Amino acid sequence: MGENQKSKGGPSIMRWIILGFLFLISVLNYTDKSVLGLAADPIMKQLDLSYDQFGFVGSVFFFAYAFGSIIIGSLTYRFHSKYLLIFIAIGWTLSMIPAYFVESLAQLAILRAVLGFFEGGTYGVCIMHLARWFASLQRGAATAIMTSGTTVGTYVAAPLIVLAITGLGWQHTFALLGLASLIWATAFFFIRKEPKEPIVEEVKSLASNQEVPFSKVLKVFFNPYVLSILCVGFVSMWITTWVLTWAPTYLTKIVGLEPSTMSVVYAGMGITGACFAILLGRFTDILFKKNKSLIKSYDRVLVTVLIVGAVAYAATTFVTSPVLACVFLGIGLVMNTTLLPLNTAIKSMIIPKNLVGTVSGLSLSISSMAGVIGPWVTGALVTLAGENIRSGFNTGVLVIVTLYVFTAVVLLATRKMKITADAKEKERALQVANQELEVVPEQ
Repeated sequence: MGENQKSKGGPSIMRWIILGFLFLISVLNYTDKSVLGLAADPIMKQLDLSYDQFGFVGSVFFFAYAFGSIIIGSLTYRFHSKYLLIFIAIGWTLSMIPAYFVESLAQLAILRAVLGFFEGGTYGVCIMHLARWFASLQRGAATAIMTSGTTVGTYVAAPLIVLAITGLGWQHTFALLGLASLIWATAFFFIRKEPKEPIVEEVKSLASNQEVPFSKVLKVFFNPYVLSILCVGFVSMWITTWVLTWAPTYLTKIVGLEPSTMSVVYAGMGITGACFAILLGRFTDILFKKNKSLIKSYDRVLVTVLIVGAVAYAATTFVTSPVLACVFLGIGLVMNTTLLPLNTAIKSMIIPKNLVGTVSGLSLSISSMAGVIGPWVTGALVTLAGENIRSGFNTGVLVIVTLYVFTAVVLLATRKMKITADAKEKERALQVANQELEVVPEQ
């Protein structure tokens, strides 16, 4: 057992310590994202901001986020993921602690733009660092645990952040989060950057077993299957921002829950989703270990999740019982919680290992546009519906259903067009500096 663990990525204890750090940075990532919305009222009052001006600050964050995902993601080709994560965390500190000096819209927008830039690169760098420590047969559960930090940062941390804002003020709360990032970076600096023993991959055909020149990055990015995984990321981001923006309103105005009940249901959905994602990640690990095929493991699970999610969201548009509405919406949100870890695990296996950060950054820059477009689309549909806001919200949910179905179809159409490293390609890659990528059907 011990030797087997060592061959697959170093001592077990160190792998889990690394995973714990990646989980924590994911929590901080989404806590920093959500704190602005949670502190909206005191910020707007203190800085005398209108709703339009406050919305502008949110938009600035996402545009900088898209830019940062490309720039920092590309740095993974030259710099070690450990030091990039430390660089990112320090960037968060520099964007949060100066909240004490914010006295205008411009200053607030600048700080959120800096935060957005550094947060944009987090996802791609985390994927790359996780792949250094976990073999592909272990990566399903590991990525689910890592990405569950996003759920904790979104759902579970919210009451604590609100308590801090109420008791200490928004500027102190921002500074405390910045200090938390600095503490994380300092502790992570003393953690080993590589396993003592290299990871031994049992599935030799994975593209992540090879390295290719940076000049091939666009060829990798425009691979049909890689683009289909990009679609999964876009849909996941669309639902996530819909949840952050509209789910509380949907549960109170459409489902009819009291605010106190809504908060409990909302948190329950998030916690359930995180637990289910980890269990499903473990299940995909078992399937992949058994059949050594992405199609028979990750692809089938991912398509099933999309179909179940589409059915659940569609059901919320015609049920009248508040209980059934919560059940179906909850199923849909739980399915969405599993999309990010599944998407992450697949991405870490189908992209050459030295380009995973860059390609993830490019895809995230596009996916982040869902954070700009998605909430606006639902808001526009509700406005067009006039007094019948239920119809407007239901139309917005049907847009989600359409995205789910479309993505499932694209996955089914492209799943045999993966980038694959066969034995011949690997041997040539060791001898020739300028390797060529081949797109071949998975056996």
